[in-house]
Amino acid sequence: MYRPNKLKEKLKAGEKAAACWLFSNSSDMAEIVAGAGFDALMIDHEHGSGSLETAIDQHRAARSVSDVTILIRVPWNDTVLIKRSLDAGMDGIMVPSVNTAEEAKAAVAACRYPPTGIRSAGFGAARAGGYGRTAGSYRDNLDNDLMIICQIETKEAVGNIESIAAVDGVDMLFIGPNDLSGSINKLAEFDDPEVKALFEEARDRIKASPAFLGCISKGAKQTNELFAQGFDFLLCAGDTGLVTSAADDLLKNLKK
Repeated sequence: MYRPNKLKEKLKAGEKAAACWLFSNSSDMAEIVAGAGFDALMIDHEHGSGSLETAIDQHRAARSVSDVTILIRVPWNDTVLIKRSLDAGMDGIMVPSVNTAEEAKAAVAACRYPPTGIRSAGFGAARAGGYGRTAGSYRDNLDNDLMIICQIETKEAVGNIESIAAVDGVDMLFIGPNDLSGSINKLAEFDDPEVKALFEEARDRIKASPAFLGCISKGAKQTNELFAQGFDFLLCAGDTGLVTSAADDLLKNLKK
């Protein structure tokens, strides 16, 4: 199962990366989206409906048509949830609502084996280690290859960006615009001056840090605009949204 992290290599080379959410628990959808050529897929277990079993099915399906990097967003910064997701063979993890350096350190420790972390050593049997066949390569390369993403989703987190980004093992800080606006009681009011200012502060402080800068975007126009602003990684579509948009557009044009 072990292979170098192509997404991480691309970002380190200074290139931009476009990714797609997998909100459904469908392996068919994962296979279809992977075939489009995205740099990464993000299986969502914070708001998505899938289980660990369906995530493995999605991983297998996507990898059957592409060598795309497969990431997963866990429901929370929880040692057991992180361990089980990584043992399933994911190339990286996104942790929601990381507000302090201490919380970032806890996330990294949950991903890594001793002496750099606290993750229990199941690589001899886990899918991530090829059920034992590639356990040594997985263990030896984990700290360098695993992509660890911390989400910046509160005003508190924005104030701690420098210390969070400085945590060894944190590769990317990913702005969550909806929850960030909600943290100042202006949920999804993206035209509000205070919301705009907070988003721009988060963007600029992450850009000045050693971490890659990530966010969500919608459509080619906004995605290109955010890349031009300095974002490195954008989740610019989702499997459910792509189907919804295509179905709605088709029927709208038929009615015309």
